[in-house]
Amino acid sequence: MRAIINYFPAFYLLFNGLLYCLLAAFFVVDPLPWFERLNIVLADEVGYTELRAMYIGLMATLGLYFLAALVFPRLCLPALCLALLSYALLACARSLGIFVDGLSNDLIVQLWWIEIGSCALAGLAIVCLHFQKSR
Repeated sequence: MRAIINYFPAFYLLFNGLLYCLLAAFFVVDPLPWFERLNIVLADEVGYTELRAMYIGLMATLGLYFLAALVFPRLCLPALCLALLSYALLACARSLGIFVDGLSNDLIVQLWWIEIGSCALAGLAIVCLHFQKSR
């Protein structure tokens, strides 16, 4: 149990940081197949510029911030809180589309479950960090 408390917050940040940076890289290298997998079809090609800004810019920023929290321990709690809030709000926004608007597919539901799980894991990481500091 002590190992989980000691290492889980760092592991969570490392995993999420690498995942976000990897996803941002995929959208840099070849974004159109990724947008197609998400069923994103635009009326105007200029919209891809906005999508790239959101998917690449935001994902890379989050990933780098999570990784920076591993180097600068004082950023650990804020990074975990950011993860908790961002996953919670992503799940809430996706819930509107799924349950209120009735707009979903298998991928959207899978992403929703991942966001719910990631939110719970972020909460667990915050609790572990609290127990680390209370020793």
